[in-house]
Amino acid sequence: SFFERTFITEGMRLLLTQVAQRLSGKGGEPVIQLQTAFGGGKTHTMLAVWHLATRKCPLADMPGVAPLVEKAGLMDVHEARVAVIDGTAQSPGQPWKQGRTEIRTLWGALAWQLGKADGYAMVADADANGTSPGKEVLRQLLEKHAPCVVLMDELGAYIGQFEEGKQISGGSFESNMAFIQALTEAVKLVPNAILLASLPESEIEAGSQRGVMALKALEKRFGRVQALWRPVATE
Repeated sequence: SFFERTFITEGMRLLLTQVAQRLSGKGGEPVIQLQTAFGGGKTHTMLAVWHLATRKCPLADMPGVAPLVEKAGLMDVHEARVAVIDGTAQSPGQPWKQGRTEIRTLWGALAWQLGKADGYAMVADADANGTSPGKEVLRQLLEKHAPCVVLMDELGAYIGQFEEGKQISGGSFESNMAFIQALTEAVKLVPNAILLASLPESEIEAGSQRGVMALKALEKRFGRVQALWRPVATE
C-alpha cells in the first residue's frame, strides 16, 4: 500500500538501489546522509527503506520496486533487521525501559533493537557508564545481526542537548560523537549493513547554538565516509 501511494523520484530510486545492493552484499554505499530542508522528503524516504527492508510480502508485490531491483542486477533483496533511532523520542538524561532492561544511550538502543537482550549484552557496560563501545564491538554487533539497516533521524536535536564536558545518563557530547564516528566506520566494514542518517540542511534549521554546534560536529563525522543524497531530486 505504501508503494502504491508513493511516486519514486529519481533520487529515491537511486537511494533504494543502493540499499538493495547493500543488503544483498553486492556493493552500495555503507553510509548515506539525507540532507534536506523541512518537507524535503527524508521521512518518506526512510519509510520507503523501512518497508523495503522489513516487508512480509514478495518483492514483486511492491509497485515500482521489482523493476528497480532487476535493473540493479539483483534477483531479490534480503529481509533485514532495522534499528530506528529518533532523536526526539527519548531524553538523553532519562533512561527508558525495554522490558526489564534499562537503556541509557543511543548505542544501547541500537543494540537492543538489533538483537534484543543478546544484542544489548554486547554493549551493556558501555551503556551503563555512558562511554562509546568502539568500532570493533559495533562491527561485531552489526555483523551478528546482518543484513541490517540503521535509520537515524533528528540526531542534531538529541546531541544538541548535551553540554560539552558534562556527563549524564545518555553519556556526554564527546562520547556520542565518538559513537557516531565508530558506527560509521563499523558499518563500512560489514558488507550487508547500511546506515542512513538525516541532518538539517542549514544552521537555521538546527535551532539553538548547541544545535548548530551538534550539526557541525555530526557533519564532520559523517563527512568522512558518507554519500550525500537529496531524495526529492527528480534528475
